[in-house]
Amino acid sequence: MNTVTVPPLIQHRQQKLVSIYMDNGAYAKGKMIVGSYADKHGLIEEHLSSVLAEGWRIIQIQAFGGNSDALTVRGWIVVLLERV
Repeated sequence: MNTVTVPPLIQHRQQKLVSIYMDNGAYAKGKMIVGSYADKHGLIEEHLSSVLAEGWRIIQIQAFGGNSDALTVRGWIVVLLERV
């Protein structure tokens, strides 16, 4: 009996590393004290939404820096995206 063996399907994964710099002082527009940055909170989510709509998915999120006792806080968010 002759059987045909089909090789397994190999899926190639693509990965993308996205770094996002966070600096709440950049939203202050020259003011020393700003009570809220709420009007800026959706900017990153909107950008990631468009990438996710293209078929990318979030695999891992890491953050570093940004710890401060002052009003201005700076740091990075690093997002690892993957698409099959």
